[in-house]
Amino acid sequence: MKGSNRHHLKRNKLVLWLLLFVFFLAGCASPVPEASPEVFQPDNWEEVMASGEGTTVTIVMWGGNDQVNRYMDEWVAPALLEQHQIILRRVPMNAPEFMAKFINEKRSGLNRGTADLVWINGENFRTAREADLLWGPFTHLLPNQQAYMNPESSDLHFDTGVPIGGFEALWGRAQLIMAYDSARIPEPPRGYGELLDWARENPGRFTYPNPVDDFAGAAFIRSAYYELTDLTEEELTREMSREEIHEISQPVMDYFRELQPHLWRQGKAYPASQAQLDDFFRNGETAFSMGFEVGKVLGLIREGVFPETVETLIFDSGSIGNSHYLAVPFNAPEKAGALLVIDFLQSPEAQLHKYNPEVWGDMPAIDPSRLTAELQQELAAIEYQPGMPSLEMLAASRVPEMHAQTIDWIKEIWQEEVGGR
Repeated sequence: MKGSNRHHLKRNKLVLWLLLFVFFLAGCASPVPEASPEVFQPDNWEEVMASGEGTTVTIVMWGGNDQVNRYMDEWVAPALLEQHQIILRRVPMNAPEFMAKFINEKRSGLNRGTADLVWINGENFRTAREADLLWGPFTHLLPNQQAYMNPESSDLHFDTGVPIGGFEALWGRAQLIMAYDSARIPEPPRGYGELLDWARENPGRFTYPNPVDDFAGAAFIRSAYYELTDLTEEELTREMSREEIHEISQPVMDYFRELQPHLWRQGKAYPASQAQLDDFFRNGETAFSMGFEVGKVLGLIREGVFPETVETLIFDSGSIGNSHYLAVPFNAPEKAGALLVIDFLQSPEAQLHKYNPEVWGDMPAIDPSRLTAELQQELAAIEYQPGMPSLEMLAASRVPEMHAQTIDWIKEIWQEEVGGR
C-alpha cells in the first residue's frame, strides 16, 4: 500500500507540475488581438493633408455610364496624382453589391475594409446610416464645401428626407428634363394637364420610361404630384405611411390611367430605360424624350444624334431634382486620402469640368455666385448654348425630392394601379 501511495503521489506531483507549466506558458504568450478600427479623427485640414497625400484610394461606384468612367479615369485620376500623389482606384459596383459588401463586413467585424469611398444617395444612404456603415461626420473639414457651396441648400442637410449629419458630401445634382424638337412642336405642353390634351390629339407620340426600372420614369411620376395634388412641398416631402401615400396618390394614378391608352403602343409597354426612349425620339417614334442629366441634350446634339432644333422643357409646375453624394465607409483604410479626393471633386475646377456636356453634363453642386469672374464666364460659356438649360432656370423650376421610402412606395402603387393593368 505504501508503495502504491508513493506511486500516486509522484504521479499527482507530475500532473501538478505539468499544469503549472501550461499556465506559465499561457501567461507568457501574447493574446491574439482582434482587428481594431482605424482611429482617425482629424481636427483640421492640415492633419488630413499630412495623412492623406501619397495614398492609394479605392472608390466603389456604379460603372454603367461610360462618360462618368472616363471622367474619373482620364481626368480625375491624373489630376489627383499630380496634386496629391494619390493613386485613385475605381472599382465598378452596383449599389446592391456594395451595400451587401459593407453589411457583411460590419457583421463579420472586419474593421479594415477594401473601399475608401463610395458614390451613394437616397435609400442606400438611409440604409447605410441605420446600419452604422459610414464614417463621420467629416464634411465640416472640407475646404471647398465651405468656400463654394451655399450652406442654406437643403441637399447639404437632407438626402431624400434623411438627415445627412456630415456623413456624406454633396458631389452633384440632377433634375428631370424633357426634350422636344421645336421644328415639329413650336408650342409644347407646359404641364401634365396640357400633356394629356396633346396626347389625345397625337396618339402614340408620347411615352415615358418604365418607372419601376428607370429613374427618370419614376421622377416623371413623382413630379406629377406637385401639379395634380393640392399638397405643399412640405407635405409631399415629409415621411408618411404607405396608407397615407396611397391616399394622396389617387388623383395622380387616375391621371396616368387616363393618359395610358394615348401613349406609345397604347401604354401596353413602356421603354425600359432613358436610352431606349432616346432611340425612339431620335427615330421619330415619339415626340418627346426625357432624362436626368442636364447636359445630355446638348451632348447628343453635338454628337449629331439629335438635330440642333431640339430644345429642353420643364413643366411650369416644376420637376423633381435630387442630388448625389460621396461617403466614406466605416472601415475605410485610407480615410484621409478619401477626404482629399472628395475635396478635389468638390473644387470649382472639377465641378465645371464634369458640367461640360462633352464630359458628363452633371449639374454642379457649387454656388455660381461664389465663383470668381473668370469661372463665372466659363460657366456661362457652357450654359449659353442651345439645348442647355441654365442653372438659374433649373433652380427656379426645381421641386424637392420626396422621402426615400415614399419613392419606393410610389413605384409599387404605380405598378399596381397603372403599369400592371
